[in-house]
Formats: sequence, C-alpha cells, structure tokens
Amino acid sequence: MSGDLSDSWGGPPEPIRMLRDLSVQSQLDDEQRQAQQQQDDSSGTLIVGAEGGDEDPDADTDANTGTILNQRYGVGSAEYDDSSNVNVSGSFPLRHGRKSHPKYEALYAALEGENTSERRLSQQQPPSGPLSRSSSRVDLAATAVERAEAEATAAAVSAVPILCHEVGNAERASSGNAPPPMHNIPLGGLMTPKDERPRPNLPRATSAPTASTMGNRRQQQDPPARERPSEGQPWPKRDALSFTRSLVFYGAGSVTDEHEIACKYIEEARSLRQKYHGGGGTKGGLSDSQSVEYGFGRNGVVEIYKSDDATRSSGTDRVNLVQVPQIDEFVSDYHRLVEVASDGAMRSYCFQRLQMLTSAFKTHVTANGHVENEAQSNLLGTDFYRTMKVDNHIHLAGAPTAKQFVGFVRDKLEKEADTVVLGDGQTLSEVFANAGLDSEHLTIDAFNVLADYSVYQRFDNFNSKYSPFRMAQMRKIFLKVENHIEGRYFAELTKIVLARLEQSKGHNSAAEMRLSIYGMERHEWHNLAKWMLCDWKGGDYPGQLLSSHNRWMVQVPRLWRIYAGKKKCSDGKTRSFQEMLENLFCPLFEATLNPEAHPEVAELLKHIVGFDSVDDEGAAEAQCSCTRPSAWKTKQNPAYSWQLYYLFANIEVLNRLREARGLNTFSLRPHAGETGDPMHLAAAYMLCKSVNHGVNLDRQVSLQYLYYLDQVGLSVSPLSNNFLFRKIATSPFPKLFKRGLNVTISTDDPLLFHMSDDALLEEYSVARATFDLSMTDMSEMARNSVLQSDFEDDFKRKWLGDNYTKGVTHCDERRTHVPLIRAKFRAEHLALEHMLVTLIAAGKGNTVLREMMEAFSAAREAHRDILLANFETLPCFPEQNQL
Repeated sequence: MSGDLSDSWGGPPEPIRMLRDLSVQSQLDDEQRQAQQQQDDSSGTLIVGAEGGDEDPDADTDANTGTILNQRYGVGSAEYDDSSNVNVSGSFPLRHGRKSHPKYEALYAALEGENTSERRLSQQQPPSGPLSRSSSRVDLAATAVERAEAEATAAAVSAVPILCHEVGNAERASSGNAPPPMHNIPLGGLMTPKDERPRPNLPRATSAPTASTMGNRRQQQDPPARERPSEGQPWPKRDALSFTRSLVFYGAGSVTDEHEIACKYIEEARSLRQKYHGGGGTKGGLSDSQSVEYGFGRNGVVEIYKSDDATRSSGTDRVNLVQVPQIDEFVSDYHRLVEVASDGAMRSYCFQRLQMLTSAFKTHVTANGHVENEAQSNLLGTDFYRTMKVDNHIHLAGAPTAKQFVGFVRDKLEKEADTVVLGDGQTLSEVFANAGLDSEHLTIDAFNVLADYSVYQRFDNFNSKYSPFRMAQMRKIFLKVENHIEGRYFAELTKIVLARLEQSKGHNSAAEMRLSIYGMERHEWHNLAKWMLCDWKGGDYPGQLLSSHNRWMVQVPRLWRIYAGKKKCSDGKTRSFQEMLENLFCPLFEATLNPEAHPEVAELLKHIVGFDSVDDEGAAEAQCSCTRPSAWKTKQNPAYSWQLYYLFANIEVLNRLREARGLNTFSLRPHAGETGDPMHLAAAYMLCKSVNHGVNLDRQVSLQYLYYLDQVGLSVSPLSNNFLFRKIATSPFPKLFKRGLNVTISTDDPLLFHMSDDALLEEYSVARATFDLSMTDMSEMARNSVLQSDFEDDFKRKWLGDNYTKGVTHCDERRTHVPLIRAKFRAEHLALEHMLVTLIAAGKGNTVLREMMEAFSAAREAHRDILLANFETLPCFPEQNQL
C-alpha cells in the first residue's frame, strides 16, 4: 500500500457530542442564535459545536473541548463499551455526572486548559480583517472538508495494515515461527493497539483564513498524485483524495468455512503453476563449462548427459542432468487442478471476488474518470498513437491485409508473368490462364479471402480462406516457404508488412509473427532458417526477414491426424508421436550443442522468442492419459493437455541448456480457450507464460480468478472471435479487462478479418467503440501488450520505463500514457486479493474480519461527522434518525 497511510490513525474514533450539539443548536430561537453570534464575533473565536442553552455549568467547556477534539484529531461520535472497546450505539459519552470513558479524562482535562488559554488569547488579539461570521464559516467549512476528507479516506483503508500484519503472521506461522503479539508492534509498524495509535496532528481553525494564509497553504501543498515520490519516500497525501480503493465492507458472516476451503484450493492451484511454469519442479542444472550430449528418453522428453566415454562404455545408467516432472506426475496434477477448479466452494468464492473487482472498477471510473482524463492530458509529448502497441498474436500467412495481398499479386502478374512458379514448368500467367482468371479477377471480392458467415464454427472453411479463389496452388505460390521459387514471393510480401511496422505509419506498433514448423520432416528447421536469413534481392524492400519491430515465434500445428495418415516409415514400422517430437526438437538441441555444424539453425534460434500451439480446439480428442509418445500410434488426436505437456517439457530442457551457454530462451504461449473444452485453460495455466484468445475463461470462474491472481497474459482477438466462435456482442473481453486481468488486443489474421491497411489500429478502434473504452483503457491495453511480449529488456525499458520490472506503478506514465492513478488502482486491488487469499487460507479470516469491521465502522462515522460538522442548521430529511 501507499506510504501515506503509515501515519494514519486506524482505530475507532474517540466519542464527541457533535450530533447532540448540532441538534440542540438547531433548536435555538432567533434571539439566542443572534446573541451567540454577537458573543463569538466579539471574541474572535468560532465554536462550531457550541451547546447553547445546556443547563450543565460546564456545557461551554465541553462543547469547545469536543470541537477541538474534532478539529485536531478528526474524531468521530460513537459510544464504546468499556470491556470490548467496540461501538455499541450512536450515543455520546458525557462528562461531570454523565457517561464517560475513563481513558479520555486526561485528554479532556488537557484540552480544557488549552482551550481556556486560547480564548483568552483570542480576546486580547481580535481577528485581522473585516470577515463576517458567515464568510468565515464558509471558508472554515471548506478548509475542514478538505482536511477531514483526507483523514476519513485514510481511515477507510486502515484495514490494509491489519491485512499486512496478519499476512506476515500467517507466513511466519507456516514456517514455524510464532508471530509477535500485536501490542509489541512499534507505532511506526503496520499496526498498533487502539489505545496507542498515533492521532493525526490537524491544525485547529481558531480564526478565519486570510488571503496570505491561503496562499501559503497552496505553496505548501503536496505534489500531484501522478508525481512519483523519490525512493523510500511515502506517496503524497494528496493521493488519498485522488485514489479510490473501493474496499467493500465485510459484515458479519463474510468469511465462511467454504471460503477457507476455497482459499486453500487457490494456494494449491498456484503451487502447481509454480511447479511447472515457474520451474520449481525441474531438478538438476548445467554449467557453461560442461561437455554434454543429448538423447530422447523413453518418456518422450530430451535428456542431457555428461560426455563421458568411460560411463558410456561401462554400460551403467548415465545421470540425466535436467529432470522435469514426468507425464504420470503431470496427468495427476492436471486432474487435481480440474477437480479443484470444479469444486463448488471454489467457484462460489472466485465468482464473488470477481464480481467485487468489477464493482470496484466501476466505482473507480465513476469517481476518478475525470481525474484520469486530466492526468492524461497533462502527460505532454505523448498520446495513444505514440505509445508502443505490440501485436502479440498474428500469423505470418495472414499478416498482410486483403488489400495488400491483392495489390501484391496484381503487381507480380504484371511484372513477372513469365516466371516459372510450379515444378511442372508453369509460369505465373499460365497458372492464372488455366484457372480461367485474368486481371479483371484481381479484386478483393474475387479473391474470396475475407471471412464471412461460412466460417462461423467451421475451422475447415476458415483454413480454406487462405487459398485465393479457393485454389491450393495459389496458396502454395504466394504464402508458402517451400515451393518452386523457394518462398521468394512470400518473403517479398513479408517485407512489405515489416516495412510498414518500421515506418510507424499512423502510430507506433510492433509484432510477434508466427512461422510454422509441422514436425513432418527433420529438415523443416533448416529450410526455414535458409528462407529467413536469405538476402533477398527482389521486391521493394530487399534483405533478410529481420526487423527491429518484429520478433519471430514458431507455431506447431496439432496435426497428428495428418502425420499418422502418411505412409509407413522406410523400415516398415508404424509412425508414432515420438517421431514428430524428434523432428521438432532434435535440430534445436543439435544447433545449440554444435552451432558450427548447424550455423543456419543456430542463427535462426537467436531471432525466435517463443512457441505457439495451434489448431481447432473443438476437434475430437482422446482423454489425457499417461501413454508414452512412442506408444501413441492410433490416428486419434491426443489430448490437448497431453500434447501441450510434451511441448513444455522439451522446451524447458532446451531452455536450461541454452541458458547455461548464455543463449536466448523461449516461452510457451499457445492458443487456448478459443473454443472447445474450457479445461484446456487449466493445462495452459500450469505450463505457459500466456495464452492467445482465452475467451472461454468466462465459462470457468475459478480459472479466471487464478489467471487474475497470477496475471497470466491473454491476447484476445475480438474480430477473429466474432467471425469464428464468439460474436462480439457476447465477447468477455470488457468483463475480463474491468476485473483487472492482464488482457490486450491482437489481430490474429488481418488477411481474413480486417478491412483497413492498419489492422491493429482497426482492432483497437472497433474495441473502443464496441466496448465503450476510454483512452486510459486503450493505453492500458497497449501497455499490457508490451508486458506480455517477449521483446528484449532494452525494448521494454524504452517503451515502459527503466523500472517496469518492479510492477505497473513503476512503469513510466510518460511512455505508456497510462496515468499513475490507474496503475495504482490495479496494483492495490491485486495486492489486496493476494492478502485476503493468504489470510483466509491460514484460518485468520474471522480475526481479520473483526478488525476490518471496526475500521470500516470508524470510516463510516468519520464521513458522517464531516457532513454534519458543516451544517449551520441541520435540515430535516428522510431517515435522519439513521445518522
């Protein structure tokens, strides 16, 4: 939490008689009120809560004392039971024969003497300036409101230190160390006992502020909330007026036994992610000086051994230096996560928390929307168009827009009609002529590549849209790497797309485009490397297919059904899934261990940042089992989670090897949750950094809450979803964004889904209009795209700020164009959710609940007192007695 809360008084306010004072004063007749006004004007002292007409001989002293208590300490008005110190009624303790709490006697006595001295001083020094009582009352009211609102807001979040302290206790208890007793915490710590908490030292308004004092006050104001304090310094107290924490009152029964069960499940699920994606379950390690070799184990995962001829010749088992969790263990953990996510208590708790996050965001936008807009307008020198937006999910074959593609084909038909493009010797013009096509057919509609109603829920029809005129030959000529012209047309078209990114036409953007490796043949990696690194001479943009504004990802289509249908191996054996894995990963390990023998692939790997797994998630698949890849020979597709595990396991071993040699590593960012079984997202949660699509999260609230807690990235493509599986009117994107999940916008396939030259900007524009997004929302989505990307650290520092790794509040708002108020709102709520889960799981929910109830009660009473203290005469209104 922010540092400005460290000096706030978090306990229940001391009781005063403000309500009774105002009630009595409102009953004074005109003559009594006029006499009181003349007396106050002559003395130069303004007594807000004077109790005229009270028969108590010490009424004036008590009233003034109550006023000073209210002005100096921001105290509220409620009665407390002596034994429990808990608010039991709305009455007020009185002195001299009436109810009073003994712990306030010394404070009353001290303030009575101080008040008497002040009145004498005020009688000797009349106020300077002809201010009337009415004008001074208005000025003082404004001053009191500004000061008291800050204190009341601080009281509203006083439960946060309670949470922080209890989280520490829970962690110490789990480690075997007993937490320190609450009364031993120093005043500067997270929490202090109610009787010892420091009280805010507010100045008393003994006279009306003058123009000079008002000027001094403006000069001494804290800096704006958007200005970050220096290292180790607290946030400006002014942020208490700007930021809405939207903490919800936790009434009796808010924490139940089911909640404790759910929070334990949440911690168990998060430990599974740490075990796999976090690397906690991987054993062993490598050093850069070790001489090693690799081989595929019987379990379908690469194993690394020391290059020791003596051990090899002796026939003894060699030690695997990098051991990842085996398939049996993964299947057991995966089924456990599915069981946990489906539990009734888990779903109820997660749904409740997600609903509260939605409400909190709506409250924040309602209260602070204008503050965010003003903060953005003050970020001079930048705007949404100048911030960096990364298209995290775009397939290279669909990267050019339909307009760009048609223009490119027309240009080639005009300039290279006689170029031989097929192995049978056909030229480009002959291919078109044999198909009955001429230049009149070179239109977007005739190409028939734009998605329409025919592709909805039909992945097969969607794939056929990549073939212009529904001709597979056209796709092979223009959109394939391996063809008769060695992918030259595809390379030149790719350079056009890359050039637009580099030229920053209209706005700053970058991309992470996907290239396909199918695993059908071992030489696919070598062919891809030659194509990408070739110094292409033709086209408008010659050179290699490398760009400062693009990083390459490799997508692995789940095409076992096609591979299994191929002819048997040369030795007559039936093909197995093990062979696909070897075709995928053996070239990578060989290029890493021996780059001199495989220079092209070794160089290619330097420009690849991650892997993707793609295909129709709705296709029929087998159950997730412990079958080894060498035994999988049936034509049925293996389970999604089973295939994803083997990608993860081999990438994990490869990363450990490359990291030991000082080389770049790869992330796993698959398609998940686009359609099909929502539990695909459970496997992705365990194994992956982020996912593409993820729209099925709205069908599984438990996983949705887990994705929120761990900020697993979601790169959503609303226009793609609209044509394929989820109409944009029912898109969960706005819901996920409001709740604070790490979501951003991507294009998927501009060739099929977009009409303009700038597909990413079109995607943002449609999202803004459809989902009613503000420019702050748009900038936050753009920032998330950079955070989710696998661009180098230098790139991210340039567009996010030098300290972006510390959290979203440390991102430079002058580079991201996301006001600090929005970043701080997101960070605070994420931290609070983590604290609640930890405390409730540790069995401290009810303990914290009692403390929070007292803190929220104090805040409610403080807000009431602020309102009532600024009424000269309390008006009549419905339900007045409820105050």
